[in-house]
Amino acid sequence: MSIFDEMSMPYVLLGVGLLTFLLYRQVIRRLTLRLPPGPRRLPIIGNALQIPSKSSWVTFAKWGEIYGGIVYLSVPGETMILLNSPEIVNELLEKRSAIYSDRPVQITTSELMGFGPFLPVCGYGSYHREGRRIMANGLSSRKAAEIRHLQQQKMNRFLGKLLHTPEDLWSHIRWFIASISFGVSHGYSVESLDDPLVRLAERANSEYCMAAEPGAFLVNIIPALRYVPEWFPGAGWKQKMKAWRQTTESLRDEPFEYVKEQLAKGVAKPSITASLIEENPNRTEEEDRLFRYMSSSIYSAGADTTVSAVEAFFLAMVLYPEVQRKVHNELDTILGPGHLADWEDLERLTYVQAVILEIYRWNPVAPIGLPHRVIQDDVYEGYHIPAGATILVNNWGILHNPALYPDPFEFKPERYLQSKDTGLNPDPRQFAFGYGRRVCPGRGLAEDSIFIAVASVLALFEISKALNADGTPIEPDPTFDGFIGHPQPFRARVTPRFPNVERMIPAL
Repeated sequence: MSIFDEMSMPYVLLGVGLLTFLLYRQVIRRLTLRLPPGPRRLPIIGNALQIPSKSSWVTFAKWGEIYGGIVYLSVPGETMILLNSPEIVNELLEKRSAIYSDRPVQITTSELMGFGPFLPVCGYGSYHREGRRIMANGLSSRKAAEIRHLQQQKMNRFLGKLLHTPEDLWSHIRWFIASISFGVSHGYSVESLDDPLVRLAERANSEYCMAAEPGAFLVNIIPALRYVPEWFPGAGWKQKMKAWRQTTESLRDEPFEYVKEQLAKGVAKPSITASLIEENPNRTEEEDRLFRYMSSSIYSAGADTTVSAVEAFFLAMVLYPEVQRKVHNELDTILGPGHLADWEDLERLTYVQAVILEIYRWNPVAPIGLPHRVIQDDVYEGYHIPAGATILVNNWGILHNPALYPDPFEFKPERYLQSKDTGLNPDPRQFAFGYGRRVCPGRGLAEDSIFIAVASVLALFEISKALNADGTPIEPDPTFDGFIGHPQPFRARVTPRFPNVERMIPAL
């Protein structure tokens, strides 16, 4: 008999005992507390088999139609409260943010991979507050002119890339956002997507998304499995976590060490990291660790989401050419044909503003968003919300609710230009950048990047459907998927609107 066989019976007995306890606890809780309504739960496993691994937000929206704006779900080891109503989101995550601002600890990402100290997923407390203070200083209005100058430089290069190699659109978008993110955070110049730091950051983000996917790793449901040794049969996932942790630590340290080297040589460019190092020469080991995580959080938190928004813009222009014509007309009328917009022009470009708002609504970059965790028992409208529950906001469901946004699956910027007295079509940005004390501190950076992309690209280019060899248009797939809502890969034609476009792009 093998060692594994000898150990099987104790494991079975332990498992039966644990499952019996969980079942008993579920029954007692159900009898004594009025929990929010939700889909029927099975013994032991709860709703685990009902939550899809892909496009879960669509199922969540259907449950919202059946059970209301607050829905109770459970899986082994976790209670989840799903919010489909903006009013309930505002009441809990905004007004009661003092107890709803924590993050649940996910074993794979937070502990085994080492992502826990990064700002987007760290727990609520003094560490989180200090991290937000660092971000607020680094991205403050005092730095706006410097950051916008960098964004404009990268946009000019982006326009040149579109002019000369439009077939590489997807790579150009990723380069544009990566170059801004690393420029702001570390003063690092990204020349291409083959850059080692870009490859490192993209690998870290990819590994995080794989580790965070619901149901991908059993240890997130049975936390005790993290103590199983690597050599144990079926524990190969632990070796994967070990390798992924090395990626995470490299993302934390390598860009930071680059800035230290540049400062020592006297050639460092202005950046958040350079300021932290120069202003804190006698920093403690704890402060040094904090600075490393916060500076790398800019890319890990914001780059992929901003890429998603810019991709959605290009897809919308391919699918809705009449919207693009209206933007062309507004830009040509207000700025003049071939003139590039500046941030001071934003207030005058009302239709451009509406297009950007519709991008946030049509494809929310975080369909579900990062979960919150309530730190103490609470009651909402008579419903008990237990301490430690994971709070999920169905951003997609809210932004595609026809009672709020008529014709929700149509890309209609005009909805924001209508009367504001109807209560319809609220500003979607309130659902796009997080809630309460977890609102994205890089919101201004993201909004500026998206505005300059939309206004500059459409000032000089026309975006249309790609053509097959026989000249027929290729219809893109209008669906989005993933933890970050990227559109399905599609081809597009990007063509100059004027014969002398190259002379209209500064520094080319």
